[in-house]
Amino acid sequence: MRTSVFFAFACTLFSASSFAQGDHPMGHESTTTFTTIDAIVAVVGDGIVLESEVEAQAFAMKAQMAQMGKNTDLSDAQRCNLLEELLFQKLLVHHAKLDSLEVSEGEVMDEIDRRLAYYIQMFGSVEAFEAEYGQSVSEWKAEFEDPVREQLLAGRMQASINQQVRATPAEVQLLFAETPADSLPLIPEALRYRELVLQPDITEGQKAEVRNFLDSVRTQVATGKLSMTLAASRYSEDPGSKYKGGCYQNIGRGQFVPEFEATVFDTPIGDLSPVFETDFGYHFLRVTDRRGQVFSACHVLVSPKVDPLALAEMGTEMDSIAAQINSGDLEFADAVLRYSTREVTKNQGGVVVNPRDGGTLFGSDEIDPNLFFLLNTLEPNAVSEPIQLTDEDDQGYWIAVQLMERVAAHRANPTQDFGYFQTIVEDGLRSEQLDGWILDAIQDTYIRVDAPYTQCAFDQNWTAGSSTGAVD
Repeated sequence: MRTSVFFAFACTLFSASSFAQGDHPMGHESTTTFTTIDAIVAVVGDGIVLESEVEAQAFAMKAQMAQMGKNTDLSDAQRCNLLEELLFQKLLVHHAKLDSLEVSEGEVMDEIDRRLAYYIQMFGSVEAFEAEYGQSVSEWKAEFEDPVREQLLAGRMQASINQQVRATPAEVQLLFAETPADSLPLIPEALRYRELVLQPDITEGQKAEVRNFLDSVRTQVATGKLSMTLAASRYSEDPGSKYKGGCYQNIGRGQFVPEFEATVFDTPIGDLSPVFETDFGYHFLRVTDRRGQVFSACHVLVSPKVDPLALAEMGTEMDSIAAQINSGDLEFADAVLRYSTREVTKNQGGVVVNPRDGGTLFGSDEIDPNLFFLLNTLEPNAVSEPIQLTDEDDQGYWIAVQLMERVAAHRANPTQDFGYFQTIVEDGLRSEQLDGWILDAIQDTYIRVDAPYTQCAFDQNWTAGSSTGAVD
């Protein structure tokens, strides 16, 4: 029996809603009226596309459009595009299964939690999300476990198709040669630099002092001598919650550091936690709500501070190091390896990596203004005077920088901007390779598209191979 025959029987799922007397196509005296619960709108290999899956995609698109202030009414063409995306996904999933690719349960749950957190942030609360979607959080997560698994599996299959794509230098040169000069982008001035950072360690005594202080604040809150709101506004160093009673609402698990979330889920609702430590400092918290993997909690954060006297002494040490560098007795890179306290750059001679692309060039708008002021006055290989700055944790430190290279603003070229052209070439190669794979896969896979999408103007001829790809 052909798969298509089976799906002809299973194409639409119904629930009986009423019974009435009247003419029947088969000559019976009574008819049954049905309400459509869901419908199969397409078949790809051994998988199906349900109308509810299209609606789920439409919900996500509408949410994004609403966030951008756009009209959320979707046209027929947009719905056709959503179905085509699902057809492509199902095609990838079908062949991923044939290739024995897998995704773990942990990956699926992490992705579901990430999406849930996005929607809750967008709608403002768990209640608003549930009202908009018409389901509880737990129902939503259960319903989307299989779709999310398929999406992750499709992504893994697509990555396996494109994993071998690499642009050769000849292809990069060809792209440059074929691009009109006036179409080449202007690359702004960029800098490459090293840093030498000195910052005193936080001692165990300083940590104990903060821990004991915060424990005394917690005791005042626990005994009713101090409200959580006042404790947060008076003592907390978390700028995101300090003036909101120390509170965060409807946070999906995975958004905060593990130690914080472990304490949230170990503390009964309404109770105060013990004082605990994270990379940000010391906290105590009160859980105000917890539903599944979503929680609300209020906390007070206090972090140990660098000793001002130790920081001043380190400034004297930095001046001595700078004097040795300026006299030629010590190379800057050697000074970094010997003295710098910032581990992330110490082991690479102080060279700073741009997190945007993993390279070492920075545009002027990508550097701390204080550092840019220092670097902008330097010639290549020159070293700045040491200055004292404050980091994102409000901790003081000393820094000196060496300008390694200044790349002037210029039209893009493969000598200076090989990576830029390489990315363009590889994107094109991936697109060509994927298009070729889709054409071959369609020929080898049974695909059917049903009403109301039979009139869609798809980019791909999805049923091109259905007559030979049907499963017996």
